[in-house]
Amino acid sequence: MPARVLVHLVALALVAAVPERALAQEHPFLAEYTVQRVDGSIHIDWTILGGNTCDGQEVERSTDGVHFVAVHRIEGLCGDPLVPRRYDWFDTAPPELSLLSYRVKLGTDGYSSVKTVLFEQLRTTEQRFYPSPTTGEATLLLNVAPGTPVQLLVFDLQGRVLLEREGLQGPLLRLDLAALPQGTYVYRAVADGRAFVGRFVKG
Repeated sequence: MPARVLVHLVALALVAAVPERALAQEHPFLAEYTVQRVDGSIHIDWTILGGNTCDGQEVERSTDGVHFVAVHRIEGLCGDPLVPRRYDWFDTAPPELSLLSYRVKLGTDGYSSVKTVLFEQLRTTEQRFYPSPTTGEATLLLNVAPGTPVQLLVFDLQGRVLLEREGLQGPLLRLDLAALPQGTYVYRAVADGRAFVGRFVKG
């Protein structure tokens, strides 16, 4: 497995249980700032404290936590001299299966803190199985809606069913394959009337 892919998978595993985290002290203009997954999008929500204003805002996104690009802009006066003013935006096209970082640029008055969220969903790819080879624990990610029931079968190359799971819920399936001997296997997942078929290697 290429080192770059391995590093990416390790990063995903490290934050799998942490949907959101702040990486810096918050900007003094902001009373509230959250980034969270909502179905197939990322919701960015922030409130500028009353008495603070700026000229124009941008939501910036990064896939490596270092290089940011603007993905949304709000023109004109931001904030209010008298009352708190809330803003929000949905990133409806986040890169699939990515560790994403967001920040809000408050005109020329600086940036919010950076918040990071793991987007473990597929948008254009139908399925992902990783890692392969696996030593026992693996993930099967399907391009289905959250909560979709999934039936999973794992076969050896002779067509014998070695593993069967009912009542799983997509899109993310965490699999314990430790009981399987070393070899190559075929999986078949059925969800929402669609069949997802692929191969993996148990090392």
